[in-house]
Amino acid sequence: MQIIDLLWRDLDRMIRSGARPIDILVDAGVWVVVTYRVGRALRGLPRLLRRPAGCAHRPLDLLAGLFGRVALPPSAEVGGGLRLGPTGGIRVAAETYIGRDCDLAEGVTIASSGGSPWIGDRVQLGPGARVVGPVRVGNDAAIGPNAVVETDVPDGVTVAGVPARVVEGCGSRGRLVPGRRRPPLADVLRGIVRGLLPRPTQLLLRS
Repeated sequence: MQIIDLLWRDLDRMIRSGARPIDILVDAGVWVVVTYRVGRALRGLPRLLRRPAGCAHRPLDLLAGLFGRVALPPSAEVGGGLRLGPTGGIRVAAETYIGRDCDLAEGVTIASSGGSPWIGDRVQLGPGARVVGPVRVGNDAAIGPNAVVETDVPDGVTVAGVPARVVEGCGSRGRLVPGRRRPPLADVLRGIVRGLLPRPTQLLLRS
């Protein structure tokens, strides 16, 4: 299922970035992402089921958004590997597109004004950054803290200032933990079994 692949990539990036399991469990931003993924998946249900499922999901979405201080509507399309800033204050407009392996720091605003933004893969948005209107932010771009983006941003560049302009830098390359695809289920089960079985050296020592 696509939701499993997306969630696996979300959690995998968090863990590979240094988060411990307990950090993930108590991080309100993680629960916002999980709730968003569920809400997004419900949109693919038949109409007869979509409405009651959506009504049941809505309170959870509001609760997660309230505690996480994040507005991430299911109508936005977000690729796997999303990471949210720890202190919230993040707002994403409806119908926004965000690619894979993106980082949204605290206070980021992605707003629609005459259209919704399109944000590519592996984009890093710094604290307080704003992306406004039907602009395209290219792959591997980095948006500086408190920058205001109102025009298109090329691939692989760093922008800063109000309004945002290209500055020295190589975008987000080398600054983000890359995402990975979920391994096939057979490989996951094989790894679990290997972890449970004693190693050959352990068997030799016992004998």
